[in-house]
Amino acid sequence: MNDVIKLNTQYKTIAMNLKLLAFPAPQKAFSLLLAFLFLAAGVFAQADFTLTGKITDGETPLANVSVQIKGVGSGTTTNEKGVFSISVVKGQVLVFTYVGYETHEAVVGDQRNINLSLTRTEGNILDDVVVVGYGTAKKVNLTGSVATVSSKELKGRPISNLSSALQGTMPGVTVTVDNGQPGNDQGNILIRGIGTLGNSNPMILVDGVVSSMNDINPNDIESITVLKDAASASIYGSRAANGVILIVTKTGKKGETVAHYNMDIGKQAMTMTPDFVDSWQASTLYNESLVNEGKSPKYSDAEIQKFKDGSDPERYPNTDWYDLFWKGNGLQQNHSLDVSGGGEKMRSYLSVGYFSQNGIVEGSYLKRYNTRFNTEYKINSRIKLTGNIAYSNQEFREPVSNIHGLNFAQLVGTLHQTGRVVPYMINGYYGYSDEGNPVAVLKGGSNNLNKMHRLSAIFQADIEILKDLHVKPMIGYTGNIIQAKSRINDLQYYDPFTGNPTIWEGPNIVAANSSFTDNLTLQALIDYNKTFGDHAFTALGGYSREHNKYDYLFGSRRGYLNNALDQLDGGPLTGLQNSGNASEYALESVFGRINYSFKNRYLLEGNIRYDGSSRFAPENRWATFPSVSAGWRISEESFFEPLKHIFSELKIRGSWGMLGNQNIGDYPYQATIATGFNYIFGGAIVDGIAPRKGVNANIKWESTTTKGIGLDAVLLNGMVTFTGDYFIRNTSDILLSLPVASTFGLSAPVINAGSVQNKGVEFIAGYHLRKRDFSFDANANFSIIKNKITSLAGTGPFPNGSTIQGVGLPINSLYGWVAEGLFQSQDDIDKHAAQNGMGGPVAPGDIKYKDVNDDKVIDGDDRQPLGSYFPEVTYGVSLSARYKGFDATLFLQGAGGVKSFVSGRILGSLYDKNGQPTSIWLDRWTPDNPDASFPRVWNSNSQNDPSLTPSSFWVRNASYLRLKNVQVGYTVTSRMLSNAGIGLRVFWTAKDILTFTNFYKWVDPEAPLGGNSYTYPMVKINSIGVNLTF
Repeated sequence: MNDVIKLNTQYKTIAMNLKLLAFPAPQKAFSLLLAFLFLAAGVFAQADFTLTGKITDGETPLANVSVQIKGVGSGTTTNEKGVFSISVVKGQVLVFTYVGYETHEAVVGDQRNINLSLTRTEGNILDDVVVVGYGTAKKVNLTGSVATVSSKELKGRPISNLSSALQGTMPGVTVTVDNGQPGNDQGNILIRGIGTLGNSNPMILVDGVVSSMNDINPNDIESITVLKDAASASIYGSRAANGVILIVTKTGKKGETVAHYNMDIGKQAMTMTPDFVDSWQASTLYNESLVNEGKSPKYSDAEIQKFKDGSDPERYPNTDWYDLFWKGNGLQQNHSLDVSGGGEKMRSYLSVGYFSQNGIVEGSYLKRYNTRFNTEYKINSRIKLTGNIAYSNQEFREPVSNIHGLNFAQLVGTLHQTGRVVPYMINGYYGYSDEGNPVAVLKGGSNNLNKMHRLSAIFQADIEILKDLHVKPMIGYTGNIIQAKSRINDLQYYDPFTGNPTIWEGPNIVAANSSFTDNLTLQALIDYNKTFGDHAFTALGGYSREHNKYDYLFGSRRGYLNNALDQLDGGPLTGLQNSGNASEYALESVFGRINYSFKNRYLLEGNIRYDGSSRFAPENRWATFPSVSAGWRISEESFFEPLKHIFSELKIRGSWGMLGNQNIGDYPYQATIATGFNYIFGGAIVDGIAPRKGVNANIKWESTTTKGIGLDAVLLNGMVTFTGDYFIRNTSDILLSLPVASTFGLSAPVINAGSVQNKGVEFIAGYHLRKRDFSFDANANFSIIKNKITSLAGTGPFPNGSTIQGVGLPINSLYGWVAEGLFQSQDDIDKHAAQNGMGGPVAPGDIKYKDVNDDKVIDGDDRQPLGSYFPEVTYGVSLSARYKGFDATLFLQGAGGVKSFVSGRILGSLYDKNGQPTSIWLDRWTPDNPDASFPRVWNSNSQNDPSLTPSSFWVRNASYLRLKNVQVGYTVTSRMLSNAGIGLRVFWTAKDILTFTNFYKWVDPEAPLGGNSYTYPMVKINSIGVNLTF
């Protein structure tokens, strides 16, 4: 502004000097020269120069942004990297415009380079295009319940797999992650509750083909859409009863070739660590547990003192097994490079990725390599071809137990069963308990090594045979090869003082298996859309055929000469085992959808699918799955005009539909035979075959009927957004095996014998603020889902340890005795119902159980439902802010209305060498501590044991609030980088670093039911990373 004032002053001076022309000739000449010099100075002050810059949406470069000089009419556009270059004069005003974003103006100053972030026009949020079954649709026209996560919401997060990344991001989508092990930390996804008594997993499609989501490079993801109700999912029919997840990968964009490199590297650590007591405390507690059961104590006071003062660490150690065992570096890193671009005819996207995750225990890791090539080629204006090819190579390794099966879980179990009173090593020899030495086993090298190769190829054509009439044939193939090898090394222990061999853990084993799965999908779509006047009409028809085949081979040998031999043929034939199997199934379908809208105000949609599955007998093979939905955009009505300044958009919708489920194995209705049965013929034993399972040729599809209503709103021109849904989901004819009498002789057949209901409400709300260089977004989602079994075909209930299946109860409800506190005296015991049949003699300090049926005896008939470990409430909150080059994101996720308990080993068993008690036992009942939080300690009795005698005493509220992710970033602004067309962002991010819960303080609330002592602990991670565009 000051430069403009100076320039105007200069022009006034020139005008005054022109008056000098009336002076005599010499003066005139001098005056003209002076005027020319002033004029030249003014002209040169306006000399033009080249201004460069980069336009983004805060993170991603925006291509084809219009950059115009206001009042002049000339301008340019940004390239694929968001970069522009324009000749300007200082003081001019540049106008930046882009569809879907707010117009931005900037006055040209002294700077030669600028970086701008355009703000999205939130008022048009319902005009966003979202992915639906077999196509896309404007959000404003949706009549079903759909939730979407974009690539921006995943960017920069230290993601090991997509399923766990969805936790807390969408209402009605419950994701539980109960394992932190590399390769086994996938999330268990349930959409709108537990839909059935069997497999409740949703259907997952990647670029339109059934696939897995956990081996995809997260940087390849364009969007993840969840179809939650029948209106949106019924187009997928038989496999959509538990919801559908549609994953769309990135494609090339028209324009200049652009590349992205994304990297993050971080370190994992346990979210929570058990608080084990020292060996002197453990030995004291062990003595007390023996005395409580009428036995003699094992350790003398002098021996306990040696544990305490460390004077004889070989015989009286205080071994920290957790510290010795969990010594992995926990390093996690993710690298991804992609290149995309194209022109009018062809667009392509090529990516490569590498993910590595080392465990917090040595020898545990996951390595994954990905590559993807997506391309689109226009032959002419009517024919377009697309091709997607993806390959992933994944290697997974874990240490395993050498005595309890070929898995890591048993090794973790051994860790929790090895007490601090056991020495790690004496005189160069490993110490050991009855379970051996977990660290010795770890160092011994026993392991599982799995290698997986997955190839996916999809080819599709889009042919416009008539105007607005398209035919889209497609072929999709997915092949999956798994090669697994297990190596169990034997281990000899020795007396540490004599050197003589003692116990031997063996034999050594080498086992190998391989499996091959291929899935071929053939599909043809035809769609037509037409708008005439106030009427808009879209129709879709399709045919699909899918064939799946699976082959498996296994072989093993044992008793090798030494642990250096690791090939099958290196072992003796006497230890040879082998097996194999194969299976296949097929699906065939025809389907259709019709959409109609009037004045873009009244919306109607109908879907139907006719499915056939080889898993059912011919007479029950086919089933029809229809749905209908409608929407009303109230905001488009004339009577709503007075409220338009508040509500930019307001729509209500309703839906009804039927879905199916056929996840019951491949041959449930067919009588099959199995080998491995011995018969005696002629006095000799010979191999034979026999039927093994019961069959039921009358089984039919599970059927799920869903109805719901919803509301979508955008307020204050996009500052506030809101979506709400209410649904009722009833599943009937559930396929399950009910118990049969042992005299039946075969396994129970599959029958249609159960019903389940899920009903609930879902809300999602957003707030968006834009002020010049500052933006702030807050999004929250919340859902309440109630689940219960409504029928078990007149049978049940069916208790199963600490859970139960029963009519009127949530699926897998917790089950046990109701605790009424602790017995305080013998008189208290005498006045109570008889409780001596509960696992040991009753004494003061034991748990007092309620006599529910008032028969004066505590027994199995007094057990009651104790709650559900499926969360009734789930929620997530995302907060993000940007100011100039800085950005920050905070993501909170939680669950409520969930119950869980912990097992005896997680509490810390009092088994001397085979137990590690925790600090809870410091607040145990004793005559001197009658108000204790926990009962008296025990050794072999089970009346207080949370696993053998489950009760409400041990069940706690496992609700939690977790800081799921926090991220802080800075986009580097540099003239040199901008001139080179390079964008650079650096960031720090962390996952699961803080948890608030009233559950047991050393047990993660998401840990498996019982706080499983066989499970790899949950982990948190801190990472730093870089996003580079060039």
